[in-house]
Formats: sequence, structure tokens, C-alpha cells
Amino acid sequence: MTPKATNCRDCGKLFLNIGTGKYCPECMQKHEKQMDEIASYVRDNPRSSVDEICAALDVKKSLVLSMLQSGRLEEIDINVKYPCAACGKKISHGRYCKACGKKITGEIAASLRRIRDNAKLQKAKKGVYSKEQWLDK
Repeated sequence: MTPKATNCRDCGKLFLNIGTGKYCPECMQKHEKQMDEIASYVRDNPRSSVDEICAALDVKKSLVLSMLQSGRLEEIDINVKYPCAACGKKISHGRYCKACGKKITGEIAASLRRIRDNAKLQKAKKGVYSKEQWLDK
């Protein structure tokens, strides 16, 4: 991968991104330290809400939610709930509740079917002409 000059999402500092993400190395270290603190806090306080975790550790809510959504806290037996990105129903892992996940998956499958069917129609229309079709013109 070709390195790109990128501004850090946190501090705004320009750094050479070699595919490591949206944060400079210093902010990345800070985030890793905060994630370790969050994991430790959640182990000690498994019934904490996202807001309680943020208040106790002075971390951004988005960091806690991204850890939950990415599964970084799944190995810890926790009971933290946060809203589904689509409907707002409280969930404990992932980005969407099961109902919204099924709905989105169904919509994607239907779109893929439409695309494939349309491609087949276009391919059939652009077929090779037979000798009779050329003679009719």
C-alpha cells in the first residue's frame, strides 16, 4: 500500500498513513490505552451503561460504542446496551438489531438479484446477430 499524507481525526496533525487508520501514532496509542482502561472498567463493573463508562473514564462515547460494535468487549461478560443504528432498539453487540439486520440483508439480496437479472437482459439484447437478422436490415 502506498503511504498517504493524512490529517489525524483526533488532533488534526498531518502524518504518513501506511494503512494504519485515521489516527496518528500518538493518538492511536492514546486510544489503545483508553480501550484497555474501558475493558478493565467493564470487567470490574459489568452492569455499567455506556454513559456511566464515559463519565467514569472521561472517554468519548463513540470510542465505547465502536469497541462494542466491533466485538472488542464480547469476551467480557457485560450487559451494556446501546441503540441499533437503524431503529434505535437497545442491543448489546453489532451495529443493528436482528430485525434490522435481516431487513438490510433482504434488501441487499433483492438488489443483487435485480442487478443480475438486468445484466442478463442486457447481455441477451447485445447478442450476436444471425445471418437472417443482417439480411433483414
